[in-house]
Amino acid sequence: MTGDRRLVAWGDELIKLHDGFRRDLAALRAGLRGPGGGELRTHCLAFCDALHAHHEGEDATLFPHLAAGHPDLAEVLRRLGAEHRVVARLLERVRRLLDEEGAGEGVADEVERLTRELEAHLDYEEEHLVPVLNRMTALPDGV
Repeated sequence: MTGDRRLVAWGDELIKLHDGFRRDLAALRAGLRGPGGGELRTHCLAFCDALHAHHEGEDATLFPHLAAGHPDLAEVLRRLGAEHRVVARLLERVRRLLDEEGAGEGVADEVERLTRELEAHLDYEEEHLVPVLNRMTALPDGV
């Protein structure tokens, strides 16, 4: 990279990644209404794993990097980390319910809770971090 010229709009890339999670979650919800419990479980596990890895990367690398350079984001980053823990608990609950009852009513209810929490989280993260990320010229390794 030459000087401080930005080659990637990191915030825009975050939105693209989040949009993929939104599409996957919509497909998961649609799968709850149809047949194919085995496919639903496989799709859910892949979605859960990808989302969990994304949040772990943010918590371990991106958020500390942002905190060091943007102390004004301290409260935002604290809230996002707390929301990651809520989403992780919901993901674990969905996994457990899928193991116990396949695609039963309890799974559908928990996926709806997950949807509400995750959509609010993604919206909040985008609102507060995209402008900052789009001004950055580089991100730390592991993000």
